[in-house]
Order: sequence, then structure tokens, then C-alpha cells
Amino acid sequence: MTTISAAPSPHRANRRGFAMALTILVGGIVGGNFALAKFVVLQGASPFALFFWQVSGAAVLLFGVVLVRGPNQLKGQMSSAHLRYYLIGGLLGISIPQVLGYMALQEVPAGLFTMAVTVSPLFTFLAASAYERRLLPLYRIVGLLIGLSGVLLATVSGIKTSMISGTSLLLLGLVPVFLAVTNVFRDKAYPAGGEPTVLAAGTLISQVILLAPFVLGLDEFQQSMPVIVELWPHVTGLMVITALSYILTFELYRHTDGVGFSQVGYFVILSGVAAGALVFGEEISILFAISVLLLFLGVAIGNGSLRITNKLNKSAG
Repeated sequence: MTTISAAPSPHRANRRGFAMALTILVGGIVGGNFALAKFVVLQGASPFALFFWQVSGAAVLLFGVVLVRGPNQLKGQMSSAHLRYYLIGGLLGISIPQVLGYMALQEVPAGLFTMAVTVSPLFTFLAASAYERRLLPLYRIVGLLIGLSGVLLATVSGIKTSMISGTSLLLLGLVPVFLAVTNVFRDKAYPAGGEPTVLAAGTLISQVILLAPFVLGLDEFQQSMPVIVELWPHVTGLMVITALSYILTFELYRHTDGVGFSQVGYFVILSGVAAGALVFGEEISILFAISVLLLFLGVAIGNGSLRITNKLNKSAG
């Protein structure tokens, strides 16, 4: 089997430095988003209710941005290919893993859940290899493994043992699989002429329409409304952060592939740990500093920013 060529996809601009900056930014925003969401949930809000309002608010904000920019921006963005992209990408990357994650977290410790989600870059590597029916460049898997080791180092000390059912473990294992498939799908199925803001708005709106009939009827949704209303500044902040993160997500897909994008998860976890320390007073050990170094090393190698890339490619050949 041969390695995949470095020729960029038609929708992608080859700007590695900009891609790395976006990777760090998206990961930092999403990680901070998790910390803010955790605060709201700890005040008594249902995770399902918060997720629905968070996505709904972000969808409204993004749709408003699209309207302000003018109806012309929607031209060519409502084809059957775009609509499939909105629906399938939203299901695979938002609704399904979110629901599976909430179900698994009823028994699975948060630390173990974090580790499982962080494995998604490796699944992305496998999914991309299977889709292309070729091996990706060796430097990609080396970078991913180094970055993964950094994240595992940052999270493993917080894992607690517990009795976990086989069903919960199965649900947990499916989460990174769906995230990996989403990374490949969003890259390979990226519609021609796709505009990041419209893609983000369409994806979120499709999920709001799908989730509304199920979520609005839940008792926990109704019971959470007083908390949601009381903490409206925090919830509004989550809406804004979510909208921004999705715009940047689809912008990042214009500069890197699904494997490269999957490394966002590393920065999500590390920024989430940092936010937890600042907001919740959680302790950060020397292992955290070491994990950050490993993380940046892994991303630099995985994105081809270090000269080791050429050596790894030669050894693979």
C-alpha cells in the first residue's frame, strides 16, 4: 500500500501555519465552552436542555449573520449536496455523539470519557485510510500518537475505577468512532463553494429541527427552565461561543483535512483542564506542563511543520 499524496483538496488552501493557529483557537474556545457548560449544569440545568438551547441560540445567531451579509450569500448554498452535508454532518458530529455521551456518562467517569473522546484522532486516521484505501503519511500517525500521549498524561491521573456496564462501555466506544467518521465526512463531502458561516448555520439549524420534537417534551427540559432563565448571561455566552466555534470549524476545514482537524480535540481537553483550574480550582500538576509540550510537538509533526516529516516519509517509502 502506498501513501496518500500531499495534493490539497479543491476546497482547501494550503496554509499550514494558519491551520495550526486555527486548530489552537478552535480547541481553546471549545474547551472553555465545556467549562462554562459544566458551571451551568452544576447549578441544576439538565445537560439535554442546556445543549438544546446552546445549539438553538447559536443557530439563530449564525442565521442572523447570514441575513445581515445579504441574501446573495445563500445562493448556491441550498443545493441537495449542501442540504445533505448539513443534515448528515450534524447527525454524525453533533446529535448522535452528544446523546451517546450523555447516556454513557451516567456510569462512565468523566476522566475515562475524556480519554475516549481524545482517541478520535486515531480513529480518524483509520477512517481516512479506509476511505482512501491507502496509508496516510507516516508523520501523521507519529504526530497523532505523540499528541495523544500528552493528553493521556494530562488526564490519566484523574480517572477513578468503578463498575461500568458493557452497554455503557459500548456507548462510550461509539462516541470517538462517530467523531472520526464526521471528520472524514466533512472533509471529503465539503460542498463546492461552501461558505463557512452558511455551513455552520445550516448544520446547527438542521439539528435544532430534528431535536426539538424529542427534547421539548422531556420533563427535565421543563424543570431546567428556571435555571436557564436565571443564568441567561452564561447561556447566552455559550450560544455566542458555539456559533463562533462552528464558523471557525468550517473555516479550518478549508485549510486542513479530517486528520489534521481531529487534533483540535487535544487542545479542547487541555484548555478544558486549564479552564477547570481557573474556574473550579482544580489542581494542575507538573504532568500538565509536560503534556502541553508533547501536544505541541505532536501537532507540529502531524501538520508537517518539522523537518522530521521528510525523514518519516522517506522511512515509510
